[in-house]
Amino acid sequence: MPVSLSPRENYLACLNHKPHEYTPGMPDAAPAGITMPIERGEGGAGTDAWGVNWVAPLSGGVGSAIPKPGEFMLTDITKWKSVVKIPDLSVYDWEAFVEAERGMYDRDMQVIEIFSSNFVYERLATLMGFEEALLAMALEPDATYELLEAILEWKIEGLKYYIKYFNPDSYIYFDDVATERVMFMAPETYRAMIKPLHTRMVQTCKDYGVIPIQHTCGNADLILDDMVEEGNAAWHCVQSQNDIVAAIEKYGDRFVIMGGYNTTGAPGQPSATEEMVRAEVRRCLETYGKYGYGYTFFGQVLTQMDPANPFYNGPMNEVILDEFLKIRAEQTA
Repeated sequence: MPVSLSPRENYLACLNHKPHEYTPGMPDAAPAGITMPIERGEGGAGTDAWGVNWVAPLSGGVGSAIPKPGEFMLTDITKWKSVVKIPDLSVYDWEAFVEAERGMYDRDMQVIEIFSSNFVYERLATLMGFEEALLAMALEPDATYELLEAILEWKIEGLKYYIKYFNPDSYIYFDDVATERVMFMAPETYRAMIKPLHTRMVQTCKDYGVIPIQHTCGNADLILDDMVEEGNAAWHCVQSQNDIVAAIEKYGDRFVIMGGYNTTGAPGQPSATEEMVRAEVRRCLETYGKYGYGYTFFGQVLTQMDPANPFYNGPMNEVILDEFLKIRAEQTA
């Protein structure tokens, strides 16, 4: 079927819940602002502007950095005001940051998506560790909410800088509130302490004409209704343990599922074969893309960063892209 929409136009139509001609996917969007040094240190490791020391172990999937174990800076949530120093965004060299990313995307053909890591819950966890962060939410909810609000205000200020320097189409805020099996917290806790802040961020994005997207890995089906109620346009990096078909059938005309690839199963492991990877891409596009609405493809194989590993730099991720484009060519021929 001949097409008239560019990948950018087609992707935006999907995010805006309008008719589009083919299933959008990763190459149609250009992630910008990834791993800002102010958020994770230079190159994803080192001390960030919050004072958190990040390390990037060789075993980290796709180069993921983590706060250095055992060195969390905040041990008493009630004392956060005297411990946590919120960074001054005005002193950051935004011009150099933008220049470093210039030429990495094609605005005429791609949607420009800001990847904003360490949102309110994730940032709390970087300061305290996951266990202490969850205890703080349960035992000292007032003090914890104060800090979460302060983090949100900083993120809102950051959005304004992104708009000034990147003029983005969409904004993906990363807040992993779930594990592969269950959520980190009860849904009621999410609704009381996280949902109001997500809702404010979403509305702020809309006020500035930016499409809001929530990134949450893991099994987060229990807060699907909440993500929709917050006003998000989409849920990013949806993993296959969620009921994706049910989500598309229920909300696909006003909410987009971005993901589907089985990253935690065999197709997402460094040992995945080319045949396995190609079959998984096709499964996603045929199972979730058949509706013609409410879905964009996103997937990756988790690669170990050790150069001695044969999967260094993720050759199977190139296979994912190749298969995705191959299927698109079939669909639009």
